[in-house]
Amino acid sequence: MRDLRPVVVVAAALSLLLWPVQISSAFGLPAHPLILHLPVVLVPVLGFATLIALARPDWFGVPLAAFAVVTLAATLLTVGAGEAFLDTKPRLQGDPTMKDHKGAGETVRFAMVFLTAVIVGLTYAGRGAVSKLLKVLAVVFALTAIGFTIRAGHLGAKLVWEEDGQELTESMK
Repeated sequence: MRDLRPVVVVAAALSLLLWPVQISSAFGLPAHPLILHLPVVLVPVLGFATLIALARPDWFGVPLAAFAVVTLAATLLTVGAGEAFLDTKPRLQGDPTMKDHKGAGETVRFAMVFLTAVIVGLTYAGRGAVSKLLKVLAVVFALTAIGFTIRAGHLGAKLVWEEDGQELTESMK
């Protein structure tokens, strides 16, 4: 059977090209609220799968690495769409909740880049010090990605559904 690890490495590297992409709309609607559900679901699933894989090392393979690449791409597109959406709402840029939401989203983006790199690295790592270090980093980045995805989602919902986010709610109608 052909070794697909190099394909996953190339796909991971190519997914980083999505970093500057800012999709502002899709089907005439703001893109961010439409695509944010992908990473909101995929990041925690990937994080927990990574933690489970630490107990089952045979799980660190091409399927988990490929899933990490897809999740990274969805995360990068969502953060970019959020940046494009915020650019259309200059009055929200000074809102403290929006600043926290944006910061949490940026943290998820960085955590996903590093988590994906670690997962891909673990497909190549044998046993030894490098493997142990990558496993520790996998725990750190998986927990960071899960935690900040929850935080970003909570703050985004707060912006939309609480009275403090009335302006955003009105703008989405």
